[in-house]
Amino acid sequence: MILAIQPEETVRSFVERTLFIKGKRSSEEVFRNFPNSPSRADILALAEVLGWPGCYGLNKILHTHTNYPFTAVFKNSQDISYSGNEYISHSGCYDSNRKPSGFCPVCVAEDNERLGFSFWRRAHCFKLKVCAEHNVELVKRCPVCDKQFSHGGHDLGVMWKACEGRHLKDSPVTLNTDPFELKKAQIFTDILSFTHHLSEEAVLAVLNGKIHQDGVFEQKIWNSESDRHLGDKIERRLGIVKRARSVNRLPPDEPTDFIIQAIAETYEIFADFVSDVKAYGDEMRPIDSLWSTYIAGHQESTHFVEENYKHGVGDWSCPFPAKEVWGMWDWRPVYYPCCNFERPKRKGPQPKRVKNAPPGIYRQQ
Repeated sequence: MILAIQPEETVRSFVERTLFIKGKRSSEEVFRNFPNSPSRADILALAEVLGWPGCYGLNKILHTHTNYPFTAVFKNSQDISYSGNEYISHSGCYDSNRKPSGFCPVCVAEDNERLGFSFWRRAHCFKLKVCAEHNVELVKRCPVCDKQFSHGGHDLGVMWKACEGRHLKDSPVTLNTDPFELKKAQIFTDILSFTHHLSEEAVLAVLNGKIHQDGVFEQKIWNSESDRHLGDKIERRLGIVKRARSVNRLPPDEPTDFIIQAIAETYEIFADFVSDVKAYGDEMRPIDSLWSTYIAGHQESTHFVEENYKHGVGDWSCPFPAKEVWGMWDWRPVYYPCCNFERPKRKGPQPKRVKNAPPGIYRQQ
């Protein structure tokens, strides 16, 4: 019998908790062989064990049990997939045990009283310093031996065992006195739990207007040289997104750290930011509405496949065909052995053969 994964529990916490309770011999193979730096295939296998198969399952576990929402909540309006081509790619690393974890002593104590055990929460295993719910400092090192909760320090099993006879639920509580750290934690936590995608263009346009309206503001999050020109970053990215949209092309991926930083710098609460984004006019799409769809290819246009679990088939679409050549694109047709007639050989560019077939699709019984 599979244990229940807890709301906001990290993938790594769930795996380690399962191994601790059931033991390595009695645990399913996916738990016994779970690597230190899990890939897309490892996350997919874990989702299937939980009863969430296919593209839907991968995206559900990415959204609800990792920090992937920081990447996926701000979504290009012409992207109808949750995680792009992650489902069919072999890249990506999620929830590595080399990244330090942390915990809130109040959360741990409340969990033990309510559930009889606690677990590692994804927001507490990020760069935050404060628990958004209790306004206490997160504990990032063992209060007994001062080891980090990561590879080379404590394994996460210390949550359910003890260190030198002392349990984490008995850790001292330190109240936070920095209002900005609390605000940042609350905004980050709201992004993780947000139920809709926000249009990337609308997000950037709102932030661009806000920054120019308020003038120069202090850099309070990372304070690095590269973050001094935050306004320029937002304006530059906004231009890229608008140009891509005008010709129906998805812009190149880019980390969203600077967007989240700008939100924390210019807004007191995330709800106020969302209200301004809504006024821009772009559609807000429910998060789970894109869980069954993945990007199947980037030729001159972006191709999508939506997995239909009722019939066990994939629905192919190209909803935004490219309007013109933009950069170096390969315009050769794709040759599908199952569908195309054999093409005669000729001079010039030849059709390229389609790569591996898309994954099989689970059919609901």
